[in-house]
Amino acid sequence: MPESRPGWSWAFEPKLDGWRGLLFAELGLLQSRQDNNLADRFPEIMQAGVSLGDVVLDGELVALRGGRLDFGSLASRPGVRGKAGLSIYFAVFDVLADGPGPGNDWRPRPYRERRARLEQLLADVAPPLQLVPSTTDRDVALAWMRPESSDVGIEGVVAKLIESRYRPGRTDAWVKVRQVTVVDAVVVGVAGDVHAAPSEVVLARRDEHDMWRHIGLSLPLAPRLGQQIGAHVTPTGAPAAYISAGFGRGRTWYLPVRPELVVEAETDPAVESFSSRQRPRVHRARPDLAAGDVPRGRHTEE
Repeated sequence: MPESRPGWSWAFEPKLDGWRGLLFAELGLLQSRQDNNLADRFPEIMQAGVSLGDVVLDGELVALRGGRLDFGSLASRPGVRGKAGLSIYFAVFDVLADGPGPGNDWRPRPYRERRARLEQLLADVAPPLQLVPSTTDRDVALAWMRPESSDVGIEGVVAKLIESRYRPGRTDAWVKVRQVTVVDAVVVGVAGDVHAAPSEVVLARRDEHDMWRHIGLSLPLAPRLGQQIGAHVTPTGAPAAYISAGFGRGRTWYLPVRPELVVEAETDPAVESFSSRQRPRVHRARPDLAAGDVPRGRHTEE
């Protein structure tokens, strides 16, 4: 995580697995990153925000099911959430405006002032509005980086400069630190030239029931690594299939291959329960290992 130095003091917040959104409470607008209004999809959030008055809040929409955050369930319809045991929250981490007029624009103010005002605004507010924790204690922040935190849907930590103003989009004042882990996985598909140099690979691991489950499409392979993998894979003869290339990135066609080649890959700890959304980065091929040497994951039944 970023180190503090003279003039560079950081606060840390857990990064939750959800949809980023801006809540314009008085206007009844819940704006996504794509500038869509999500108010009709999350009426519980809009109803909770009515009491806040003329404020603009930045936060993360998250879905909670069975004690952990469930990213995929954010797409569920409002009418089915109760029966599915699903709760929606708006986890708030910043305030952009408080009251009408340009004088109440809080974006130019430092994070420490915005955070203090946010704590005042949400002091008496109950779920589904929720204040995201914040700390200047690195030991507390490091606890959010442990694997058990990933199991409940914490992706890592966001470090924020205490004296920084609010800036939309990417900024050096906010640094995202993701949890990562290195695992062995088996190649079950290749994209690109299967024999010469595959450009990407589909990776899988067995679950506790001995069923193969995808852990994702890899990031693009270095040419030399692609050549090494191509020399050790054998097509199954099954027709080409497709797999998601990541949220908003469409699909990639791949050719199924026999589950024989083991590779070492870097991804996030949620891979252990087959709920990772981060594309794995393959470090190297492991022809010295057999598929049976790869530890099994634990699939979470819905």
